Amino acid sequence: MKRTPTRRCTASLAIALVALTAGAGVASATLPTPASGSTWSDNQHVKYRWKGGDEPPGWMRAAVNAAAQDSNASRDSRAAVLEQSDAGASWIAYTGDMPTDWAIGYTTRNIPDSFTMRLRPQGYPLDWGTLRWCQAYASPPNGCYDAEMIALHEFGHAQTLGHADEGDVTAWTDTVMHAAPKTKAKAGWNAHEFGRCDVARLQIRYGPLKASTPYSTCLDLDTQLSLSASASSVGYNGSLTLTAKLKVDPNTPWSNIASEPLDGRKVTLQRRSPSASSWSNFGSMSAYSDGTGRYALSTTVTSTYDWRAVFSSPSGGGLEGSASPVVRVTVSYSCSSTTYLGLLEPTYQTC
Repeated sequence: MKRTPTRRCTASLAIALVALTAGAGVASATLPTPASGSTWSDNQHVKYRWKGGDEPPGWMRAAVNAAAQDSNASRDSRAAVLEQSDAGASWIAYTGDMPTDWAIGYTTRNIPDSFTMRLRPQGYPLDWGTLRWCQAYASPPNGCYDAEMIALHEFGHAQTLGHADEGDVTAWTDTVMHAAPKTKAKAGWNAHEFGRCDVARLQIRYGPLKASTPYSTCLDLDTQLSLSASASSVGYNGSLTLTAKLKVDPNTPWSNIASEPLDGRKVTLQRRSPSASSWSNFGSMSAYSDGTGRYALSTTVTSTYDWRAVFSSPSGGGLEGSASPVVRVTVSYSCSSTTYLGLLEPTYQTC
């Protein structure tokens, strides 16, 4: 499957030298990067080789391999793991053989089996000018393209990402999937990781890498928090364990994210007396970190309390805060038999 209609992809690249002056704005409004087509299996290892007869020079190979590692390190999802191997089913070519006169890179997908990537040679004459790759120079000149960034962009297509809709982009670095990449030395010309809104779409399509993986700030996901007690009633100074479970809200519209457990977050246990209206923090709950989204705190209790767990929205992740329903644990008092200390002594009980 081709990543985009040919005219859209190549025409956008053709005007790169004209459109690169677009400025960055406020980051919060950018939408997740568009994507389409079938996805790879979770964490599928996809191996690529250099196409026979069109092998890239050493400097381009190094840049492409670095871009594959950039993809693996920054995907934050169960998207494909990319690896160079001489036996790979996918191939990468250094060639001018492309179905367009504008593009400097071109990727097609044949999921679940393979992809192909073409990168134009250094010095190739195009209708907008002569292609210059920064890695081909000992001292890269302004106006060259960073091969690692362009290869990462193409790997983004291999991972099913499309071109960002520039009308939805408010900060250039939110994505590496611009149809018109920047050249040295404009801001963002050498990005070597997926932008936050690229990661958002990969997480939507593949799910997070682990239960503890931060969600992209390009997302705004509701969460759900529950709380249970080891007993609803305990004796005075008795032991009590409270267990919380945190997950993405089941009503989230993306199936690969909905109900996903959330490990490694900060969950606080709060309590109040039954007659009180305000809550006080009791302590931080310890995470199980076993992929279940569970947190626990054990204590001894001497009075009846209402309890709840609270998750506050983190500053570095795309999750909304939540609070659990209230759990009341009653403390019962059991007294010893009446004791007589003598005719003139008062009676008393020990509790």
